[in-house]
Amino acid sequence: MSSDLVMDTCLLAGSIILKNGGETYRTEETMARIAQAAGMDDVNSSATPTSIILSFRCRGLDHTRMVRTPSRTTNLNKITLVNDVSRRFVGGSITLEQAYLTLCEIDQKKPLYPKWMQHIAAAIASGSFAMLAGGTWFDLLPSALAGLTVILSLEYLEQFVRMKFFTEFSAALLGGLFALLAVTIFPELHISIIIIGAMLPMFPGIAITNSLRDLMAGDLVAGVSRGVEAMLTAVSVAVATAIILWFTR
Repeated sequence: MSSDLVMDTCLLAGSIILKNGGETYRTEETMARIAQAAGMDDVNSSATPTSIILSFRCRGLDHTRMVRTPSRTTNLNKITLVNDVSRRFVGGSITLEQAYLTLCEIDQKKPLYPKWMQHIAAAIASGSFAMLAGGTWFDLLPSALAGLTVILSLEYLEQFVRMKFFTEFSAALLGGLFALLAVTIFPELHISIIIIGAMLPMFPGIAITNSLRDLMAGDLVAGVSRGVEAMLTAVSVAVATAIILWFTR
């Protein structure tokens, strides 16, 4: 098999997993298994939340390449599809060329659910969580609208500002301001409950989970970096919330 095709296939599979919310150890394991199944020797793979390095020996020559993944999102469906392609290639049911073409299709594949549906789901989740936190039926709609404001602001700001902390802080602040405006118009609402529900779309649940799984798998650098990333998100939300609550005094 062509070493370039093996390298392209492995790096594409790894980058899809990494930039769609997968763990670093899963990324390394997938690349290593594809390369070994392709007949490569002395396979070594290393992944961090922002980069991937793969090296192997083919016909007595060493091959090494690195790719960066600066932007990341959450799409567990793509991770499942990549795992399926990897298993089928290792099992011999598809060729390397077929695996590479399938991975290209997965990489270009649109999200399973359209943006408007994701926004509605975020709003419903925010309103429902406000109810679970002790809110009344009157808090349901304002909390849902505040959560919708947060997720829309976050997606809009990410198009122009690459600083993650600033975009998350600004989105949380806008959601808190909406909650403050709602409480100002309707004093019977509970601002703390509305803010709790509004910040739900920004909670770094997947980042914390992946951080713990990487740490337990022995990937200390990746685990610590993901943990710091989750902590920065939590700090940005906390600071924005503190500012809004200070305005209410």
